[in-house]
Amino acid sequence: MPTRVAHVKREHVEAWITDLLGRRAPTTAHNRFRGCQAFFGWCVEEREVRESPMARMKPPRLPEAPPPVLRDTELRAILAGCERDKTWLGRRDEAVLRVFMDTGARRAEVLGLRLEDVDLARGVLSVTGKGSRTRLVAIGDATIRALDRYIRLRACKPGADVPWLWLGRKGQLGETGMAGLIRARGAAAGLAVHPHLFRHAYAHSMLSAGMQESDLMAVAGWKSRAMLTRYAASTRQERALKSARALSPVDRLSESKR
Repeated sequence: MPTRVAHVKREHVEAWITDLLGRRAPTTAHNRFRGCQAFFGWCVEEREVRESPMARMKPPRLPEAPPPVLRDTELRAILAGCERDKTWLGRRDEAVLRVFMDTGARRAEVLGLRLEDVDLARGVLSVTGKGSRTRLVAIGDATIRALDRYIRLRACKPGADVPWLWLGRKGQLGETGMAGLIRARGAAAGLAVHPHLFRHAYAHSMLSAGMQESDLMAVAGWKSRAMLTRYAASTRQERALKSARALSPVDRLSESKR
């Protein structure tokens, strides 16, 4: 393969993507394609090359393999383990998990919360998402109570003077600590869990409850409808059947005779 940007041609990128598809997941190849495409776009802007070798290339197709969606019974089981744990870490973990479940926020968005981003009186959190875009997300009464309890306990802990909301054993909670607590709480409930599963569960729950797609896009921080379609794919048929049953034409005929 060429080692200079100006020497890279379309066939080189195609060979690289083909090799990736043979060794890695399609989503990995898709993400690498997008990253490479952005890089060559920058090269054109900086006049390193006259034209991107990927100018008319299309990304590899993603197969229809929707991720599993956590069900209400599973979410309750995860929370139950935290509720039984009356320690400081149990209170923190419960608050973390409820925020994930109640907002559908991304891992980095939850991890990056500061104390000043929490408005318990209004029941909203201010999260900073991709592209440094800030938006408000709503939380319910149970999450407000969990956060209030955690923040009161937090004030007595070492490192409480840092601006970040979540504390670990030694100051700010890091990415490894966040991933570890979610994995451990899931395992205690007999589940293999990672943060993004809560985002899928949130999308399904809100759509099932009747939220408009445009509203879901706003609170979830999606600019593309394609992302909404992907996140909702796992349970689309389930929601469609539920809606079809509720709108049964025969049932409505029967009701009209009364």
